[in-house]
Amino acid sequence: MKMQDSHQPPPKELDLKHALHHERHLLQEASVPILTISATYRKELADKYRGAVHATSEVVFSRAHYSMAEAVRQAAMEMGRTTQMSDPTNFVSQKEWTGVEFTETVGKLMARYRLLKWLKDRVDTIVRDKLPIHKAVAGPIKFLTEEINRPIISLHYEVGNVLAKAGKHVIQVVTDPHVRPQYLDCLPCGNIVYALFDEETKAAFLIEARRQNKAVKDSQLVVTGPPVDPRICRLGRTVKKMEKGQPLNIAICTGGLGTNLDEIKKELLDRAALVLRTSDKIRLFLYAGTHRDFRNFFEDFAREINVRVGNLDDETAGIRILYEDSIVDANNNLIKYMFPWAHGVVTKPSGDMAYEAAAAGCFLLFLEPWGVWEENIQKRFIERQIGFKLDPNRGSRDLSEDLSQNPILIKALENAHNLPKLFREGAKNIVKLQHEYRFPSK
Repeated sequence: MKMQDSHQPPPKELDLKHALHHERHLLQEASVPILTISATYRKELADKYRGAVHATSEVVFSRAHYSMAEAVRQAAMEMGRTTQMSDPTNFVSQKEWTGVEFTETVGKLMARYRLLKWLKDRVDTIVRDKLPIHKAVAGPIKFLTEEINRPIISLHYEVGNVLAKAGKHVIQVVTDPHVRPQYLDCLPCGNIVYALFDEETKAAFLIEARRQNKAVKDSQLVVTGPPVDPRICRLGRTVKKMEKGQPLNIAICTGGLGTNLDEIKKELLDRAALVLRTSDKIRLFLYAGTHRDFRNFFEDFAREINVRVGNLDDETAGIRILYEDSIVDANNNLIKYMFPWAHGVVTKPSGDMAYEAAAAGCFLLFLEPWGVWEENIQKRFIERQIGFKLDPNRGSRDLSEDLSQNPILIKALENAHNLPKLFREGAKNIVKLQHEYRFPSK
């Protein structure tokens, strides 16, 4: 029997009211409700619910928070649970929308310019707390969840803090092996439990709690592992093979805000151009995400070195480029075309791409980390001999040597296959936690 609420209409200032009303009911009826802040897919919601949006542009802050939320949704469905995932950013009012776009613009500028990244590293916490999205999403979050009486899984601390302060039961996923101060904003309270990357992250959480002089019970800190889509995890059940004399399949990826553009341009592809022109030792899958500038650069690069760009399903092409207007399509096509094919993934050590590539059975070559949390991610995969720092001084040599029989990379593929269950069952563990955790009575 479906649950019903009072059919309270959405606040008049919020966008996509028809979609918002339906999403509210779907979340209320789901046994596993999931909220995140990652990106918008407003056009798709407008089409699905036959509505119109005030603003036609889309924003992407992070593929990670989308893909991890989708990972939990996929795990819930495979476990036979009803589930719904929503991002309140889709419903921000027209008045607040310029602030959302401003937040994305600031992120992209910092991602592309080293000086601004240097500044960002020093004011990160202050900047995060002052960005206009902080205020903009609060209204949609509260409306979406007003009638939900079961624990809500949050994939972003903004969501979790709003919900916990409103008295909701919250499973807050700490998505990286790093504890941002904002995760603790709602403490002390007994209606939030944290799903953590590993035991080391749990220890870091307790240190941060002591630093902020905030009380948290040990029972509120549960190690679940990172949320990785079960469709990706299934790819790692067999060891990927690199056949002697056959091309090495390499994916080169940017992040949700378009990070590492200069590094990819000057320290990687420029050095790989000679290899691509003169041999067939490598094939490249270039992930541009939702960034037109990356897509244009990749296309220009292929044209300049006279290498054919194939369709996404053409695994024999020297170069393929994945660009999508929609974060939903970008994520689905990564799972469909890139992860099953790639032997190795060149990426910053981000919470989505690094976890997913390793779980899919790939080795990792790391671009420059974006922050402390990514340094922690990099450290974990280097220690397991799955990931390696990409040496810019060896750029073309790393790609021109016959790597198909490189013992280090062969071992890295085996190590990826042998990842502990924690790295592949995080999404499932989070759903179990949501179902089994007993919050104290109010």
